[in-house]
Amino acid sequence: MAAVVAEGDIFDAALVALVETSGYSAALIEPAQLPALRDPAVLLVRSAAMLGFARRLPMLRTVRVVLVGDGVAGYDHIRISPRAPDAQGALLNALATTIGPPPPSTPVAPVNRVRVTEREQEILTTYTLGATLRQTSREHQIAESTVREHYRRVVRRYEEAGRPVGNKAQLLLEFMADGWVRP
Repeated sequence: MAAVVAEGDIFDAALVALVETSGYSAALIEPAQLPALRDPAVLLVRSAAMLGFARRLPMLRTVRVVLVGDGVAGYDHIRISPRAPDAQGALLNALATTIGPPPPSTPVAPVNRVRVTEREQEILTTYTLGATLRQTSREHQIAESTVREHYRRVVRRYEEAGRPVGNKAQLLLEFMADGWVRP
């Protein structure tokens, strides 16, 4: 996993998205969480201040660091200028060098992929992964009838797409086939 150290702006999410669309897993880590971070494959920082902070933490001394920023040269990290003509290629090369090639991509979603809202996905993933109606409703702070309604609505969409669902185990399989739940 690539750990992106947060700087508190929109570029945090952009860097995470860039890493993820390149086939690697990434997580946005607040600076206060760095001491608890265990064995990231690579640490991505965007400023000299965060580079210095990360380097002062003994538990991260062996972790390879990639600085996506200007002006800080050093032997203990890889520096990528974000304004360079091939900055994205340099970042992908740095990731491949430190982590290795990205894992094989997940299969392309089927043409008749059923769309679900983020909230439906969140609730029904909890439900299909084994939680009861009551457990799901408590975890998401909604009524049990709301869980049932989300279930009925999504099952109806699958049936309209020609993919009938008879129970929550079958819904889980359909969710996995559509990429809503990763195995």
